[in-house]
Amino acid sequence: MKKILVVDDEEQNRSYLETLFQAQGFHVTIAPNGAQALEAARKNPPHIIISDILMPVMDGFMLCKEWKNDSRLKKIPFVFYTATYTEPKDEKLALDLGADLFVIKPQEPDILLDLIQKVMAKRKSEKRKVTPETETSAEVVLKEYNEALFRKLEKKLQQLETANQAIKESEMKYRSIFQNSISGIFRITKEGKLLTSNPALYRMIGYSSLDELTTTITDIGKQVYVNLEDRVHLTKLLEQNNYVEGFEIRLYKKNRSIIWVKANIWTIRDDNNHLLYYEGTVDDITDRIQKEEDLKTSAEKLKNTMLGTIDIVATIVEQRDPYTAGHQHRVAELASAIAEELELSPQQVQSVRVAGLIHDVGKISIPAEILTKPGTLSPIERRLVESHADAGYNILKGVEFPWPIAKAILQHHERMNGSGYPSSLSNEEIIIEARILTVADVVEAMASHRPYRPAFGIDIALEEIEKNKGIIYDENVVNACLRLFRDKDFKFA
Repeated sequence: MKKILVVDDEEQNRSYLETLFQAQGFHVTIAPNGAQALEAARKNPPHIIISDILMPVMDGFMLCKEWKNDSRLKKIPFVFYTATYTEPKDEKLALDLGADLFVIKPQEPDILLDLIQKVMAKRKSEKRKVTPETETSAEVVLKEYNEALFRKLEKKLQQLETANQAIKESEMKYRSIFQNSISGIFRITKEGKLLTSNPALYRMIGYSSLDELTTTITDIGKQVYVNLEDRVHLTKLLEQNNYVEGFEIRLYKKNRSIIWVKANIWTIRDDNNHLLYYEGTVDDITDRIQKEEDLKTSAEKLKNTMLGTIDIVATIVEQRDPYTAGHQHRVAELASAIAEELELSPQQVQSVRVAGLIHDVGKISIPAEILTKPGTLSPIERRLVESHADAGYNILKGVEFPWPIAKAILQHHERMNGSGYPSSLSNEEIIIEARILTVADVVEAMASHRPYRPAFGIDIALEEIEKNKGIIYDENVVNACLRLFRDKDFKFA
């Protein structure tokens, strides 16, 4: 089996070449530097050696020199394979040292294999002789070697100088960002001891200097956090995820006033994954929080004003018909209870309640004598009464409610089988708010006195919706209403 010695200080390169040559039937020996390569070759000489040049301990040039001075190894083909020494002078030095081939990385695998095979074939067909000229050129070779090393050293020094300059510039940029950032930047231990802070942070919490901050604050959790549980929670999140973004907390300033901050924090660990400290940034969001609170307060006031106005409208409508006084309020009460029983969202529950309070607002357009007429209505009068759904919709459609109030009022006399009015809608064409209002309206109306009939009572009203559930009324809504009265003892206020 052909034996090849691969010499390279990069493990990835060694592994690649080892795999490549093993696939071609070579027995491969590897070494990370020239010294170990010499030792391995003297113990078990290969048929060919392929070596990098820039390596620790002993580089490729010195390895080649020692190789050619060794009586057992000098006739074994020596191939340089390098990515660092690529100039013509480097190739001349390699050949002057006795190398058989100088190849620049990288090469396609088939090309590299072909070059190696040709070198081995050539060595088989001829015997290389050391001429007097070769022996007398040792001084010249050494000079070329020193020049090559000097060139590489000079190049490395230039690279180091460039790298150092880049590091200095980077440090200056970082220092400028650190000092001038409007966000607070900090480094802190797990125990809560502040290691460093930029001016934005110590000014944010009311201190004049970093020294004053670090001297005064020895435990961030106890001295700065308004709620110590926030720090406990934050620490748990960092232990789990190593990073927390947008964590909002309240902090005490030096004068004990409170600010809100938003923090982005990450963990810094050593090579063994042991926590060293936390780093992060904080931004003062007190103004934003205050504005949000003001908006919430304002929105709540507007909401209360709107609900108060709706309540007044409901009262006005009911005062025109003393026989139905309180009807809308009771419908709203039952409808919102049904919505809660159906586990609708709080927003939908509120929508149903508001719609219930003014579901008959369209009756404002109907003469009071018709609303209070004790006898049977004529067809014309009935059509006029039925128009209150459309009238209510037209009154409210221009109001920008956060809920579908106008639509619910328009549809609250529709029926699941399409027998209702004004549009003969059916099933899912009717919104859930309207389906709830329908059941609540029927139950309250049947249970209460009207000018044209006495009250039927709640039991008859429940029998009506139960008998027609899934036909006229939404089955789920009816079932929820029945549970309220029969299982949960619901009563109108």
